[in-house]
Amino acid sequence: MHPYKLKYHKNSVLLIAMVGIPIFFISLLVYCLFSLPQSLSEFSTLMLVSLSIITMALIMLWITKTQIFVRSKVHIDENGIRFRLKSTSLLYRRTEYFSGWENISRVTEMFDNHNGGYFYQIAFKNPSFIANFSPLKNHEAEAERFFLELQHYQENYNIAHQLPYSTALKPSNSF
Repeated sequence: MHPYKLKYHKNSVLLIAMVGIPIFFISLLVYCLFSLPQSLSEFSTLMLVSLSIITMALIMLWITKTQIFVRSKVHIDENGIRFRLKSTSLLYRRTEYFSGWENISRVTEMFDNHNGGYFYQIAFKNPSFIANFSPLKNHEAEAERFFLELQHYQENYNIAHQLPYSTALKPSNSF
């Protein structure tokens, strides 16, 4: 059993962070703008807004790089799959998880348009969540070995394989 070093993230955490953090910063900025005296110059107001936007962008970048996409160590064998986060994250309560193959509903290989590579989604039944695993920088070969081994267990334990949406059959509108 070879441990694989991959990046881990959950779509729900990514979505909440990408929507929640900007809403929080914009709300804070609007509150500050309404609390400022009206005699404040336009230049000062513009600087405050600009600094707030830059701060929000830097915090979003930090959260994305260190808190959403975290390094993990993944083990797979005939019993199931186990992953452990290698670093702590403010956004993930569970730092270690094991699941038998019977608790996995599907495995999907997805193309990442942003990075130009593939990542792998594993959907768990109980608790219901989807874990995404992607290669670390310069470790694409290890991720490919992980997916080949994952495909082996997927075939042996009859786990559904979902095709990416672009290649899946689309329903017809005919009556």
